[in-house]
Amino acid sequence: MNEQQSTQPQLDFITGRSSYIYRGVASIAERQACAELNRQRACAIKESAREYAPSESIPRDVWAASFARRSKLLEVPLISLSGMGLSDTDVEAMCSVKLGNVGFGREATAWEDEQEGVVYKLFDLKMDDNLKGTIGYKLVMQGRPPDEVEIVQVPASIDDILDKICILHEAGACPTEIAGLTDDGKYLVVKQPKCLPLGDFRTDQRAAVEAMNAISPKGSYRGNELWVFYACEKSWILGDLHSKNIMRLPNGAPTIIDALTGPLSDYYITLHPKLSEAAVRAKALSLGYQVAPDDLYQNISDDEL
Repeated sequence: MNEQQSTQPQLDFITGRSSYIYRGVASIAERQACAELNRQRACAIKESAREYAPSESIPRDVWAASFARRSKLLEVPLISLSGMGLSDTDVEAMCSVKLGNVGFGREATAWEDEQEGVVYKLFDLKMDDNLKGTIGYKLVMQGRPPDEVEIVQVPASIDDILDKICILHEAGACPTEIAGLTDDGKYLVVKQPKCLPLGDFRTDQRAAVEAMNAISPKGSYRGNELWVFYACEKSWILGDLHSKNIMRLPNGAPTIIDALTGPLSDYYITLHPKLSEAAVRAKALSLGYQVAPDDLYQNISDDEL
């Protein structure tokens, strides 16, 4: 298969949309094409969610219908739950005549198309009292550097989850595609290749982190395991890499299928030497430099970093 052929999307009969994620391991070209698609869809979905001011009080069903209508105008793919074979009911009671359930998580439910070798994740677009969409959690760094820094989990917005999907995909985690929204505006649908069980947890975790060029910063962070990685021209923190978030791609390579992320601000990069060191090295590795741990700046210009 030549490079041009490998970047052609295929029709996904479950969502009714074209897709770059299907059975097997995504090529570099397919990853790049999927990354661009993710960025476009993420921007459109974020725009769809901004129709109402946060202070405006309207019923959730009205918001959901308006969200779906605006998404259609912005060319966000709208996916039918019934077309996926899913019943339109409470998340935990949802079932499918086409797909097999493979997990209920804090953020999403996962459904497997065994024949095609792919998994669909449905993120429930919960609404808070101010009509802001919330989905799961994100990581936030707080405290005074360098000695009083801690990592906490806070509710994540639609924007946060979309950013997480984009940056994990682009950094080298499990290929993940933003498929679209369900046509009732209740769920964000993403797609991944079906992965294999992990082997030894620590060995696979280390390999999956290395695939993202992520660096574990030295120092203590109130008992939290933490990594720093670079994607989309920013530095990010990475955590929550427990055994359920590490699997293996169809070719056997360990990969991160999900995690918690958050931005690493310039404030901490500037005032925390160990985080700064990790951020510099992670960025250098993402740019393709071979950088020794004791010589972080070798052959790297200030402009490139």
